[in-house]
Parts: sequence; structure tokens; C-alpha cells
Amino acid sequence: MSDIRLVRSEERDDWSMLVDPPGEMPSGGAEREVFTSADGRFVTGLWSREPDTWSFERPYDEVALILSGSAEVESEDGRLLGLGAGDVMVTPTGSKGTWRIGETITKFYAIYSAGTAGDDTSIRLLGADEPVEWIVLENAPGDENPPGEEWYAYRSSDRRFSTGFWRRAPESGAFVRDYHEIAILLQGDVEVKDKDGVMELEPGDVLVTPAGSRGTWRAKTPVRKFWAVYHE
Repeated sequence: MSDIRLVRSEERDDWSMLVDPPGEMPSGGAEREVFTSADGRFVTGLWSREPDTWSFERPYDEVALILSGSAEVESEDGRLLGLGAGDVMVTPTGSKGTWRIGETITKFYAIYSAGTAGDDTSIRLLGADEPVEWIVLENAPGDENPPGEEWYAYRSSDRRFSTGFWRRAPESGAFVRDYHEIAILLQGDVEVKDKDGVMELEPGDVLVTPAGSRGTWRAKTPVRKFWAVYHE
């Protein structure tokens, strides 16, 4: 599948009720799967849940960007991690902990089923206000736009799965994907054009550009996005 798609996170009509076991309360919740790779190892989506408490053990790598709400996650080693909008939580295969949701929380998630746990199974929290070291990207030949910048939130040990943030000044240009990229726009107004027409993106929208897709990207204002990439 190589069609570009746009999913608006604010539109909830096609979200499904959660079917996982209830927590201590129990509580309601819903989710919207956005993209699954053909091999089934890469899944992204949107997820929301009301206040509740439950324990978990990850059978996969998950990187989640908190979009709204608040929660506390207690790791297996007793650390208390407070989550709020803009934070990123990394729960690798084998990690264990307890969710305690204080205010209905919504997240954008990216999952990679690596198969086995790595050496590091600790939960990691990247706070929205923490200083990071942005990497300046090299422009393609002939691209006279100001270069973009990015930083990695997580990369799997086999380098097939990665997530991170990207930002750039207004610019435009063509793209051709040789990997799957699912990105949620956090800032800016963007126009994406492909063979089927033009899509107008606003903050909160999720853009699906699978391997083989091609189009034209035009940022009308400065842009920041959170992306998840998978090389199938």
C-alpha cells in the first residue's frame, strides 16, 4: 500500500472502544489504529483512556507522545514518572510498570514488535521541556531552503524502527518514501499534494506516507512534527 492518507486526531467517529482488560476502577477508553505494516511488526495509532490504574509488561517496543491529560507511571524499580502533554514515554520490550491516570489521557503511539527484549528494558521519559541536542540535516542537492533539524526519541537496536521530532522553516519540495513514515503535526500549516489531490494539514493531524508513496510537501509556516519510521 503506497497511498498517502490524512487522519484527524480530533475526529472520534471511527475510534473503537478498548477491549483490553479493565483496571481497578474500571474505566472507559477508545483507540484508532492508523497504520499497520504488511509484516504486522509496526503499528501506529491514537489511544485515549479515562482515570484508572493497572499494571503492564510490554511484549513490544512502544514510544508514545502524550497529546493531552496527565498520568503517573511507576516503573519496576520504583521510579515515579509524571506524564503530561508533550512528553514522550519509551517502554521497550520487557519493561514493566503501573499506569495511574489522573486525568483522561490521549496519546499517539508507535509500536515495533522486535521479537525479543534487548539489554535495556527500563522505561524512559523524555519531558516536553527538557533540553535536547538538535541535529542539523543536510539538504538535498539544489535545495536552497533553510535546513531542517531533528532529534531521536528512540531507535531500535536493529535500526529498522525509530521515532523523533523534526522541525523546519517554511519550505516546499517533492518527496519519495523508501520507508513507512507516520507523523503527527504539532505546529504549522502544511499542504501535501499527491496523485489524488491536495490535503491541508493542521496541528493534531496525522499524515501517513507509506513506503512507495510520493508527493509534494509545502509548509506555509514553521513546522514541527513527531514521526515514527519503519524500514520493512
